[in-house]
Amino acid sequence: MLGMHFFLACSIIIIMWQLIQSGWLSGIRTHSVRWLLVLAFAVLGAAWLAANFSGRQPATVALDVGLSGIRLVLLLMALFWVQELLGRDIERKSLYFVLAYPVSRGTYLLSRFFAVALLLALGVAILGGALGGILQVLPVSYSQPTPVALGASYVAVLVGVWLDLLVITAFALFLCCVSTTPFLPLILGSFFALAARSLGITLDFLLHSENADPQQIKWLLPIIQAGKWLLPDLSRLDWRDLSLYGLPPDWMGMGWAAVMALAYIGFLLGLGAHKLQTRELL
Repeated sequence: MLGMHFFLACSIIIIMWQLIQSGWLSGIRTHSVRWLLVLAFAVLGAAWLAANFSGRQPATVALDVGLSGIRLVLLLMALFWVQELLGRDIERKSLYFVLAYPVSRGTYLLSRFFAVALLLALGVAILGGALGGILQVLPVSYSQPTPVALGASYVAVLVGVWLDLLVITAFALFLCCVSTTPFLPLILGSFFALAARSLGITLDFLLHSENADPQQIKWLLPIIQAGKWLLPDLSRLDWRDLSLYGLPPDWMGMGWAAVMALAYIGFLLGLGAHKLQTRELL
């Protein structure tokens, strides 16, 4: 009996790896990498122009603009890949062929998540590496008082960007499992990313800024405080200050932010797997 369970577990792992590979290849075949390269040139161009228009600390400005561009571009790519790898499978009924294998729908959903995670890792590596390269050749006429840090700190910043995108991917996958409207995950996924990324910044502004309008505090603060129990604070994964100003890393805060992201991903994937398992695919 133990041997049978071991054989079944190995079979499921092999099938899941094949599903991840097929998802990876599907993402590559959609010409998304070409679009990624085109968008990479757009991000690099924006960073280069921002540096040239900056009168002070051009490298810091270029890095800041470049990281913002990377987060925006890969957000769109993540939602696109989710729609291609799961949304279209459900829409075209091709999911029936996948379910002929001895795997659960939850395993299939998990394989799609890992496929998108690998594609996003490729995107982060391409865009992050290109931005780092452009900063190395950026012409500057003087040395900055606080030079940008492009070593381990920059790698940590890119890891934070990747975790941020994985949370958004898990939310979009969950929406695909419950939605019957093809473009709803794209629309709601974008609103989710906007709300989760601005949650902590908005709350900090309302609580601590002297420029906050009392009327805004009165009406918005209860809503934002209620939202923090439902949405993850993705601003805690934006660690760009490590590279922008060479600040020492807060390992405790960064660790808890990563745990928060992984827990939210696990919750969304578990909920999505349950919804997909009970969904009628007729």
